[in-house]
Amino acid sequence: MKSKFVVLFITASMIIPSIHAKEPTKKLAFFDSTQSAKEKDEERKKEIFQWFRTLSEVTHLIEKKHFRDVDFSDFIQNALQSALPKTDAHSSFFPQKLYKSTLESTSGEFSGIGVSIMNKAPEDESLIVIDVISNGPSDKAGLKSGDKIVEVEGEALKGMSSDEIITKLKGKTGTKLSIKVIRKKKPLEFKITRDIIKDESALCYHFKNQNVSYLSLKIFADNAAQQLGKLILKAQKHKGKGIVLDLRRNPGGVLESAVEMASLFVDKGSLIVSTKDNKQKVVSKYYTHRNPVLDSDLPIFILIDNFTASAAEILSGALKHYSDKISNDARNKRNLMVFLVGTETFGKGSVQEVIPISNGCALKITTMLYYLPDDTSIQAKGISPDFVINPKTIPSEEIKWVTELYGKESSLKNHISVNEVQGKPEDKEKKKEEEKEELSWEERHQKAISHDVQIQACVNMINLLDIAKKSNPKMVENRQKALVFLKNNYLTDEDAELEKIK
Repeated sequence: MKSKFVVLFITASMIIPSIHAKEPTKKLAFFDSTQSAKEKDEERKKEIFQWFRTLSEVTHLIEKKHFRDVDFSDFIQNALQSALPKTDAHSSFFPQKLYKSTLESTSGEFSGIGVSIMNKAPEDESLIVIDVISNGPSDKAGLKSGDKIVEVEGEALKGMSSDEIITKLKGKTGTKLSIKVIRKKKPLEFKITRDIIKDESALCYHFKNQNVSYLSLKIFADNAAQQLGKLILKAQKHKGKGIVLDLRRNPGGVLESAVEMASLFVDKGSLIVSTKDNKQKVVSKYYTHRNPVLDSDLPIFILIDNFTASAAEILSGALKHYSDKISNDARNKRNLMVFLVGTETFGKGSVQEVIPISNGCALKITTMLYYLPDDTSIQAKGISPDFVINPKTIPSEEIKWVTELYGKESSLKNHISVNEVQGKPEDKEKKKEEEKEELSWEERHQKAISHDVQIQACVNMINLLDIAKKSNPKMVENRQKALVFLKNNYLTDEDAELEKIK
């Protein structure tokens, strides 16, 4: 194996001057802005060959003189793994084992710990957990969103790429994994049993009293559009007041799924997204190919945050664009009422291709950028919400503790209880049993949704729009007017204009 790699590099070095030749040091190419494209291309090729010669020299000298017997398979693969992330934040080199693991993870069912993670640079010391799959191995073990993983099986993460760490987190079903995390500046250790992960791509609920439907979409899977389509039809049939589509912490997924979802709202043949190469040449365009399911002015409130990325940003941006376009076109009979709520999105507007190469390896490289229907790129900018509502995490355990100890009459020692007032004895055993009872993962999930400030804001705005529709329909007859009405009547986290009363 070692000699095979050496032969490859020595053969390559024959194209350029011998590595033993004593030649004056040559200056590396610098590109002049006045050069033609052809001249720049020639200079770039010369520079590549110059550095390729340096690589040949390094390989040759290590093989010839190094004290240790170096495994050049690992040597070259490690070099490529370090080099590719320098080209951009999303490009990487996949060694054979890593590439195989990546292919397995796209099959929809794999053995792991059930977390969504944020991409990290090799020099970063931790990996941030974006989300924990409900009732998955990590959820059962006690991992939470926001935890920073710093060690896996006793090995520090500094120096590893995200792809390498994902490989370590995966394994055979039933095997145990030890990880260390930092939570609120405190180190914690967890033992997690790997299991087959069947990721729930969507969760649906109905706010019964408010007649508002809610859909949480974790990833753009193949059946996501079908689920949302059924929800729209049901909401229209039962005269629902609106739909909340939760795309927070949604990293994207299948692009075609996002286009299919957009087809539920906009006219057939509408451009949703296009891709362009580094010469601004359009490579591909994605259009809707069916008639919309939404045939009313049912308001759709899309929740977004800084972890809403890629396909999720494309859907949000495209629907916002067509909502404004339809709203400004008086001839259009359809009325699309889509509003974005939350915080600015991630800004992942680049396209990566995974290209298989020799020795069972692969390259993941950025080849294009995404552009929205109005020809704007979301890269490093993201999508801005119509209504800024920041997440507000209530430290429920701390509040509960303070309330129980200090917050009310019942916290006082020797207080007269409610049972005593009613002439009943205190049932201490029943109280203890109630305190011990734990909620299931589904109950915890529903409780979290019902107490989520951003979701509550969407439901409240939908109700406000419904009241306005009934009292003065012309005031909210299109998206632009509805935006003005809501901004004037609903206080968000944006700075309010205050006027001192004299």
